[in-house]
Amino acid sequence: MCVVTARDRFRVLVVGKTGVGKSSLISFAFGVDRNAISHYARGVSDIVTEHVSDHNPRFVAHDSMGFERGETMNLDTVRKFLEARSGGTIPLKDRVHMIWSISLILASYCLQIFRLCVAVPFAEFPAFKNADDNMIQLAWSLKVPVIVVFTQYDRLVHRMEEILIDEDSMLDDEHFDRIAADRAEAKFLESCVKPLEARNPGMPYERTFGLRGEKITPPSQTALRRLLSTTQRLVQKSIGGDVWVVTAMAQRVSALQKIDASIQVGMKRYWQGLASAASFGNSTLETCLVTIHQEIAESWNFYDPRDLLNGPVFRNRVKALAQLAMPEEMDAGSWFENIDHIQTLLGLGTAIAAPVAPAVAAIGLSALFLHWLSRTIHRTPEILRCLMAYILDITLVMDQLFLVVLATHPPRALTAADIDTALESYMLLNLGDVHKDVRIYVTRAKFLQILAANSAEQKVKELLQKYATR
Repeated sequence: MCVVTARDRFRVLVVGKTGVGKSSLISFAFGVDRNAISHYARGVSDIVTEHVSDHNPRFVAHDSMGFERGETMNLDTVRKFLEARSGGTIPLKDRVHMIWSISLILASYCLQIFRLCVAVPFAEFPAFKNADDNMIQLAWSLKVPVIVVFTQYDRLVHRMEEILIDEDSMLDDEHFDRIAADRAEAKFLESCVKPLEARNPGMPYERTFGLRGEKITPPSQTALRRLLSTTQRLVQKSIGGDVWVVTAMAQRVSALQKIDASIQVGMKRYWQGLASAASFGNSTLETCLVTIHQEIAESWNFYDPRDLLNGPVFRNRVKALAQLAMPEEMDAGSWFENIDHIQTLLGLGTAIAAPVAPAVAAIGLSALFLHWLSRTIHRTPEILRCLMAYILDITLVMDQLFLVVLATHPPRALTAADIDTALESYMLLNLGDVHKDVRIYVTRAKFLQILAANSAEQKVKELLQKYATR
């Protein structure tokens, strides 16, 4: 059984000097306004303090200053903290799950990189080198994964562009951008990656750029997704259990990670034996759909202070979509009026031949569907199509909603207009095809075979992966 609860949070220790971009990274990775992160004051670093945000209850950050040459006090502080926050005797929710060690790429021509990456040989700064190495070795010995994060890579690219301009190169824009990017990559590998790997072979690293809030360089979502994907992979490998699920819930960059978390929660809680509805006992269909809705909505972890996603308006709209996959083709006419206008959404027509589909708000709940909602759940093709459609519909609407809010920074509270946009986008893009695939899979003739194979949950997973945005 999945152990994720409302209290579980992804706990990250962020190590780095003031000004390297720690608060910006946390803000973009976890979708919070940096000013809303409690206690996070510039220049103040108390490793024990929990930095949290009302905007995202699924993460907690701890801050440690980087290591200066010749000092050992901060290393001792980190050692004591990690020893107190790791190991099998510490509750999983209280352990440090990941360390992000932040290094700033300076934009000077000599490309001095402080902390784990420096342009000069490590031997010239043995104490500085040893402090970083000791912290990494300590973390590894305690089975706490570490990623070195190089920030402000865009400053390095801009510096290469300045050098090209000084060379008075007569290049068109395409060649200019490519050469500058290639030079920045080569310098990054030479001055950052090689020294890092020489000291700590196999050390995971990522880079970020565009997080300083400058309009000239927008945040790189690709770089953030790589960082969070590496984070999730290392947490899953090093800690195991369901911590990686909480990691995926906490982050607000990758929709695919959100879907993975939603699948994992569903697989362990209510997807098993989906065709036979084994997890729901003698519940009504209404109760089953409420359970599914709450679990999936919570797994996406939107900033939703008005609880719109668990409100009756949104629940009824998702029901209105899922009901379309429920009746047999021959019975659909008795379920819905103006069936010609919704054939595509039912999964019966084609997008080319069908008239324009109505808006979500115009699709009411069928009287026959309302009757099914009040009945005790039992094994029928109609019930299985409804359960599958509901899981798929709400998850893929959340996928579209993630795209709507992804572009907003600083983040804001979810609005009803955001939800309407996501619903309409899903209806336009995928709803008919999703329901068609559900109907092809669940027929009365194949239902007993599906029950015997107990494979409906795997089909749901396949369809989510097929229709999720990339």
